[in-house]
Amino acid sequence: MFPDDPAATVGILLILLLALSWHEAAHAWVADRLGDPTARMLGRVTLNPLKHLDPFLSVILPALMYYAAGVAIGGGKPVPINVMNFRHRARDFMLVALAGPGSNLLLAAFFALMFIVSSWMGWLGTVTVPNPYGEPHVFTPTFGPWNDYTTVSELWLKVGVLVNLGLAAFNLLPIPPLDGSRVIGWVLPRAIQPRWYALDRLGFLVIIVLFFGFGGFKYIGTGLVMMFNGASFAIDQVLDLKPLV
Repeated sequence: MFPDDPAATVGILLILLLALSWHEAAHAWVADRLGDPTARMLGRVTLNPLKHLDPFLSVILPALMYYAAGVAIGGGKPVPINVMNFRHRARDFMLVALAGPGSNLLLAAFFALMFIVSSWMGWLGTVTVPNPYGEPHVFTPTFGPWNDYTTVSELWLKVGVLVNLGLAAFNLLPIPPLDGSRVIGWVLPRAIQPRWYALDRLGFLVIIVLFFGFGGFKYIGTGLVMMFNGASFAIDQVLDLKPLV
């Protein structure tokens, strides 16, 4: 649910575009470093979202899913990979896949660090609640639920952590064509690998069936809540420390 503040909504959309572009660009960059220049030659090693957006996967599918189920599932334009250019095909294909979720975890850590520094520096503001029995209560920002915020900038930083954790967790699922399935493909016997990778053709149809037919959203949602609560606890523990200034 987007907040009513237009600035907050615009900020959230920009964070979503950044997380998606960062994820896809990481795939392309690592592929290029491992010997496959296909994505780089197509201009995919960039944070320009226009290079990574797919009309169906990035716009139409998430809108339909959100309208039908209240949960948006989508993705960016798949990064073209030619595994024939890799020295170790299955291993390098797996490393390229893990670069996407790994980059989102790094971006989540960056937003978390920005939240901590901004809190220490007093940039996120405070809330003063009147107390009829004494001094007013002053609440400083804590890394709680993403929709519990005092300023728009605080919301942006929280959403930056949450969105990137969510993207990393979702893409690490071992379901073709998600990035986590490449780890399975790497450990499978070579004779079976082509059959496993062939499941990519079913694409998001498999994911939608699993999530809606077997209640996958419930388990994913529970996992994301646990991840966010863990991040909240860790960040709040750091906030209690005194910065060296």
